[in-house]
Amino acid sequence: MKATVLAATIAALCTGAATACTTVLVGTQASADGSYIVARNEDYAADNAKHMVIHPAAHNQQGVFKSHANDFTWPLPKEALRYTAIHDFDTAGKSMGEVGFNGAGVGLTSTETIYNGAAALKADPYVEKTGITEDAIQTVVLPYIHSAREGVELLGKIIEQKGAGEGFGVAFVDAKDVWYLESGSGHQWMAARLPNDRYFVSANQGRLQHYDAKDTANYLASPTLVSFAREHGLYHPESGEFNFHTAYSQDVPNDVTYNYPRVWTLQHKFNPGLTTTVEQGKAFPVFVKPASKISVNDVKQALRNHYDGTAHDPYTKVNPKEPWRPISVFRTQESHILQVRPNLPAAIGEVEYVAYGMSALGVYVPYYQGISHYLPGYDKGTDTASSDSVNWKYRTLQTLVMQDYNHYAPDVQKAYLDFEQQTAKGQQAMEQQYLAIYKKQPQQAQKLLQDFEDKTMQGALDLTETLTRQVITKMTKATDNKYHFEGA
Repeated sequence: MKATVLAATIAALCTGAATACTTVLVGTQASADGSYIVARNEDYAADNAKHMVIHPAAHNQQGVFKSHANDFTWPLPKEALRYTAIHDFDTAGKSMGEVGFNGAGVGLTSTETIYNGAAALKADPYVEKTGITEDAIQTVVLPYIHSAREGVELLGKIIEQKGAGEGFGVAFVDAKDVWYLESGSGHQWMAARLPNDRYFVSANQGRLQHYDAKDTANYLASPTLVSFAREHGLYHPESGEFNFHTAYSQDVPNDVTYNYPRVWTLQHKFNPGLTTTVEQGKAFPVFVKPASKISVNDVKQALRNHYDGTAHDPYTKVNPKEPWRPISVFRTQESHILQVRPNLPAAIGEVEYVAYGMSALGVYVPYYQGISHYLPGYDKGTDTASSDSVNWKYRTLQTLVMQDYNHYAPDVQKAYLDFEQQTAKGQQAMEQQYLAIYKKQPQQAQKLLQDFEDKTMQGALDLTETLTRQVITKMTKATDNKYHFEGA
């Protein structure tokens, strides 16, 4: 979810108008190449330009962070790590960061908007005015942590001390672990370590269930998580084992069409043998061992999914009133995949794949952790279309294609797929060269990496401009045929 004004966030929560994202996590033994994978579509508003920014390390910091969304503040630690971020255009690169890696090799994606239960929030409401929200999480956490677990502990501490201003899920990844944290109420939270041989899917709903306070290697939580639930009637021990979802998460009729289909669809793609039906949301498994190992390309297709080939596809069926909310929506602001390959140097072993705008009509470009700069235009753009903005170059093409999806989308999608396949080959070649020289020639290795990045970024933009001209040409001919008035 993306909102630069907290009031808009709270209004959406109160009306049940869920707007947010889809998250996919994959453990190293569940992935095709031994990677950890953390991915999410960031969904909110199509006209909210995103800026990709590299924040340098900071020393001798003073003062406090002040949220753009509400009155949340947090002291700035003296030292801050370098980190990458994708910000809203109107936060000056100081907040509303969505995803990135830091200099210690830790990745974060925040947030998956979730909705905590009415009874839990009655007992412990969100701290709307001064609690932490999506606007602040990356900025006050990622520059100051050295492991995924440490990220969970810091965010949990903030929730306990300052409160959560909204419901959210946040994923952390490093070279050893993936952790996922969910808020439970204003001051309660829980996090679980992803089993290495499993994957996890979340779609705007609290998904964590099992909690073992004694197993601190795999579970972390607010100290009073269970006792608070028991005290306020959210959990009755006589009914059985404590279940975090039952105690703290919302499960309402809207979830059946808005959230259940997304989780169900991806679980059945990765595990065709599952017997769950789409209405059985509470029965969906949480951490699942895939039938086949999952690749980065599989995750790309998961994030692009819109119930392709079914009656529920709103784009090919030209049905904007389709009740099943697709994974890929037009208002996706950017889609990202964090890949961590522990056996490689961090500069090339950690890759952030980003597709600007709608994932089904976007191209995933790889950005290595060792990147030193983005091309001009990556930090440009507002909520008004402009030619100097990388964000708007991609969004313009997508807007044109959506005027006749069935006519224009296939060519764009094929061209982008071909580009991604060629880029993957280029990545393999570059990485082999990098490994051969990075120890003895670090500066040359860095130049090799950056040259590849510059070429790839420019290539994706050039292709997008070519595709835009092609679509406009076709649209011009179609319009001419429709309003030709010839025959005198």
